[in-house]
Amino acid sequence: MRTILILTGRDDLTADAVVEELVKRGETVVRYDTADFPTASRLAVSLTRDGWTGSLAGSRTVRLESVKSVWWRRPGEFRTPADWPGHARALAVSEARSGLLGVLGSLPVRWINHPSRDAAANYKPVQLAVAARCGLAVPRSVITSDPEHARTFMGDDTVVYKGLGGGVLGPGGKRRFLPVALVSGDQVDDGVSGTAHLFQEHVDKAYEVRLTVIGDRMFPVAIHADSEAARLDWRTDYRSHTYEVVGIPSEIEKGVRRLMDELGLYFGALDFAVTPAGRWVFFEVNPSGQWHWLAVKAAVPLVEAMADALQGESA
Repeated sequence: MRTILILTGRDDLTADAVVEELVKRGETVVRYDTADFPTASRLAVSLTRDGWTGSLAGSRTVRLESVKSVWWRRPGEFRTPADWPGHARALAVSEARSGLLGVLGSLPVRWINHPSRDAAANYKPVQLAVAARCGLAVPRSVITSDPEHARTFMGDDTVVYKGLGGGVLGPGGKRRFLPVALVSGDQVDDGVSGTAHLFQEHVDKAYEVRLTVIGDRMFPVAIHADSEAARLDWRTDYRSHTYEVVGIPSEIEKGVRRLMDELGLYFGALDFAVTPAGRWVFFEVNPSGQWHWLAVKAAVPLVEAMADALQGESA
C-alpha cells in the first residue's frame, strides 16, 4: 500500500479531520511530528539510483519508497535532550533539520506544500511584490526603519501597521501575532528605527474574503465582522463573524492562479478585502493557513478537497 505522510503537531484538529476522511477511504496514513526527532524517532536511509530509501520510525514506521504524497501542515520544532549543552543542542537541531528535511524534501511526490516553497512564500514582501506582478490589487505599502520615511508615507492620513512575520512563539508554544493597528504620523518616533515595519493604506472594507486554494480548486468565503476590532483585524474576534460562500471574479481567479504558480504553492489561504465598490484587494497568502473552522461554519468541503489532493485525485 502507498502511504500518505502528514507532518504536523499532535494537537491539530484540521489534520485530525483529514486523517479521519482518508482512513474512511481506505488510505494508509502516517502522521509524524518533527518535534519527535531525534529524541523519539529514528531515521535510517541509504542513497540509491532512485534517491533515498529506508525508514523513518516513530510511533509508526514509514518506508520512504512507499510515500505517495506529503502534507507539510504544522510540524513542531526539532527537540534535543534538555541536559545537553546549548551549543550541542543548536548543532543537533541544525543537523536534524538539514538531514531529515533534506531527505524528505527530496521525495519526488506531491507536496502540499514543499517546505522550501512554504518558507520562501512566507515572506510578506515577496507575496506583495508577486501579487502586484500578477495583476492583483494591493494596498499602497512601505517597509521602513526610517521614521521620516514613515511620516512622509502617512502624511495626514491614518494608515495600517501590520507585522511582517507570522508572530512569535509564546508560553506553552502558542503562537502570538501582532494585531493590525491604526497609526498616524504624529505617533511615529525614533523607535521605528529599531526594526523593519510594514505600513499600508487603510482600505475601506465592505467585508473580507478568506480564499482557500487547494490545487486547481478555489473556495472563497466572505467574512462579515460585526465588531470594530474584527472589522480592523478579523482574527481578534471570531465570535462576531458571520460567513457566506461567495463567487470569485474571473480576473481575481486568474491573478491568484498566477500568484500560486509563481510562488510554487499547491495550497494557500489568501486574505482579501472587498471594498464597498466591489474591488478585491489582496492582503496576504498563508502557505499553511488555518481553514477547518470554515469547513464547519460555512459548510465548505475543504476536508474532502484536501483528502482528494493527498490521494492524487485532483490537479
